[in-house]
Amino acid sequence: MNKFLTITLAAAMCAPAFAQKMGMSNNNAPMIKQSITAGEAKVSFDYTSITWSSGSTMNMIMDKEKGVKTRARVNATAKEQPLGAFSTSVDLMIGTKKIAAGEYTVGFTINEKLEWELNFMGKETVTLTLPLAEMKDEHKRLACTIGASDETGMFLNVCFGKKSGTLLLSPAKEEGKKG
Repeated sequence: MNKFLTITLAAAMCAPAFAQKMGMSNNNAPMIKQSITAGEAKVSFDYTSITWSSGSTMNMIMDKEKGVKTRARVNATAKEQPLGAFSTSVDLMIGTKKIAAGEYTVGFTINEKLEWELNFMGKETVTLTLPLAEMKDEHKRLACTIGASDETGMFLNVCFGKKSGTLLLSPAKEEGKKG
C-alpha cells in the first residue's frame, strides 16, 4: 500500500504545473503546444484547452452580482494554477504593453467590468484586456492560435463560447532606433 501511495504521489508531482482548470469536465483536457518564428522572434504558447461544460459556470461568472465569489475563485486559480506557458526570445509589444523576452505562465482573469484579461506572469505580470467580440459559431473548448501577421509580426487569437478576440504581437523597437 505504501509503495502504491509513493508511486501515486510521485506521478502527481510530475504532472504539468499549468492547468487553470476547474471541474470534472477538464480532468482530461487536451494540451496544445504551438510555436512560431517570425524574423528574429521565436514565440511559443502551450495551454490546456479547458471547457465550461454546460455553460452554467460561465453564466455564473458573468453575472455581475451573483458571480462575485465564482470570479474570485477563477482569478485566484489563474495565479495558483495557470492555464499555460508562454515564451518569447525577443521583447514584444502587444498593443501598448511590452512583454520582455523570457518565460511566463499564462492565466485568464475577469475584472470588475466583467472584461476577460490575459495575464502573462513572470518576473513581472503583464495584464491585457481581451478585445472579445461575438461569433456566430460556438467553441466548446478554449481555442488559442498563434500565427504570422507579416514578416516580423504575429497574432494571438483566443476563442471560447461565442466570444473571440485577437491580439497583435510585434517585436519591440529598440529605444533610439527608428523604424
